[in-house]
Amino acid sequence: MTRRLIIGIVLLAALFVDGCGRSGRPKAEAGSTAPDTLVDAAGRSVSIPPVVSRVVSPFTMYTRLIVAMGGCEKLAGISHSCVLPEEERGCGGRLLTLPDIGEFGMNIELIASLKPDLIFASQADVASFSSKTDAAVVAVSFPSDIPMLEMFDRQIDLIGKAMRLQAGADSLKRFIAKTVRPVVSITSSLPDSVKPKVYFAWTSWTGDILNTLYKFDPIELAGGINVAGEANNFARNIVRHPKSNAKREHGIIVSREHIMKWNPDFIFISRFQVQSWQKGGPAHKLPMTINDVLADPLMQSVNAVKNRRIYYTTASCNWWPQQRALLQVLYMAKLFHPDLFRDLDVEREGNRIFKRFYGADDLYTAMARDLELYSWK
Repeated sequence: MTRRLIIGIVLLAALFVDGCGRSGRPKAEAGSTAPDTLVDAAGRSVSIPPVVSRVVSPFTMYTRLIVAMGGCEKLAGISHSCVLPEEERGCGGRLLTLPDIGEFGMNIELIASLKPDLIFASQADVASFSSKTDAAVVAVSFPSDIPMLEMFDRQIDLIGKAMRLQAGADSLKRFIAKTVRPVVSITSSLPDSVKPKVYFAWTSWTGDILNTLYKFDPIELAGGINVAGEANNFARNIVRHPKSNAKREHGIIVSREHIMKWNPDFIFISRFQVQSWQKGGPAHKLPMTINDVLADPLMQSVNAVKNRRIYYTTASCNWWPQQRALLQVLYMAKLFHPDLFRDLDVEREGNRIFKRFYGADDLYTAMARDLELYSWK
């Protein structure tokens, strides 16, 4: 082989490697000059800039996924609303040092000043963010009737593609599937006759047990029956934001007579947890305790009261805290079906889930202590 031919082959190989990267595929950020296009949750075709380095997340639900996918360095601003105690450990403990753009991104002037190249939004807020910034705005909110785990997967896919964090997105999806599979593979085949009837009391908004959710996926995934599932036509609990006056739906309102008629075997009471972003405000007493329900004269005929099967659990805060939702599936499954899940160590699994999201040890243990969750030890 001649010297000239050898040089030609080397040059050609160098050009190939430079254009395609070591893996033989186009580079996502550094090598590409053309924008990518994706279809968001609203069905819109959105052009994503060639390089994404300044991301604004107005919804903590999305921020949680960004952190878990390894996107901290790209975050330019977040909403501090509903950043839970374990979530404060995100991004190496730096999450709350990011600019606070207000609940649901209400501080649009601050958002514009951050000069984001990408904003994740609800479908209702796309027009506002698009008209007041130059960022690509991706809708990540899907209809509420989509199953929880499917919603997680769809949101992870969208965020991962938009931020070019595909490896982190794939890893997180595998983790979620692997975490719930040992439970769901068993509970999905159980007949209704062995599933307990369950009532979830979302007490943070009313101070009573009458606020609930007709759709609460952890109950079904854990092998229970949500007794409020038939109540999707009940009156909604509408709460207005104190600053923006925006209306937000917080479940449905039922009566004690409904609960007595449904006669649940288990009652779960959501626990309010004071968070750093609320410090300095008025003190909040526990809205409703287990002892309050046990002592309620109208509830004495309910199986959950008679058998003292009333437990505290976590609640939604800015929609699903994904790490807590996964944990709830395991926690409820062990309570519903102790013989089937005798070897399930909820505390160990909870700490493993929380560490995968936020990188620190014993985060579930601390939360369970604060919320007085049931312990098998």
